Amino acid sequence: MGTLSRPLGALAALAAVVALTGCTTEVPPAHVGIKFSADTGLSEKLITPQVIWRGMREQVYTYPTSLKNATFVRNAQEGDRKTDDSIVCSTNEGALLPVDVTVVYHVAPENVLDAFLNFGTEDLAGIQHNIIRWNTVGVMNEVSGKHSIFDLTAKDRQNFGPEVKTLLQPLLLAWGVTVDDVYIGEVYPPEDVKQKINERIQARNLLELAKVQLQQATIEAKTTITNAERDAETNKLLAEQGKTAIDLERMKLDKEAIEKWDGHTPTVGSGTIPFTDIKPK
Repeated sequence: MGTLSRPLGALAALAAVVALTGCTTEVPPAHVGIKFSADTGLSEKLITPQVIWRGMREQVYTYPTSLKNATFVRNAQEGDRKTDDSIVCSTNEGALLPVDVTVVYHVAPENVLDAFLNFGTEDLAGIQHNIIRWNTVGVMNEVSGKHSIFDLTAKDRQNFGPEVKTLLQPLLLAWGVTVDDVYIGEVYPPEDVKQKINERIQARNLLELAKVQLQQATIEAKTTITNAERDAETNKLLAEQGKTAIDLERMKLDKEAIEKWDGHTPTVGSGTIPFTDIKPK
């Protein structure tokens, strides 16, 4: 009995030492941490990768400073949760559209205390689902409520993500989370609406095509008119040049005739002096 009690006593003593002295915890790369003491209520920022010693009633919590993706999508094989996790958005017509969305975020070192005070012992999955997701749901519906189904599926879809990001950033920053970007993926309109949307898109494309064709026809008409005016002006100049050439040729012939004239008035004809209207008395 005495022999067995010695190992047990040694183990108990070792356990007591470990309980009193604590152990080490790592703050891994691309993370920041908070060391919190339950005895004093004080917290210490840990903004560099390190191995930290903590006492029995101390705890270390870490948060990522590298970019993380909170992905909420319809496909159960793609999202963080193995189920339909898309965010349902209401449009200004009252239609409900499931939307795939990814929020890119991180915890900045200067905001680690805010993150700890807000999240406490919450793990990353809990933060994404309980904080990031539900803030995103509220903001996306605030934005989608100002738009029609057609806007969110075609016309203004490229603005959906930036509008959500603008409103989501200050909300999550108050929790200690920095939003880097918001990506809108697939939008899933109801089947009865999808056909109408496609018809409207097709009609819109035809209208744009008609505008382009009209503009092209207008340009071609203006070009035709310009070319006709240019040709008319060219023909006029050519005609004037032809008349001038004839006059010059006539003057040349008159000059040659004058040079050959002997100065005597001809005895036949009108009786006028050649090359003049003068009649000798």
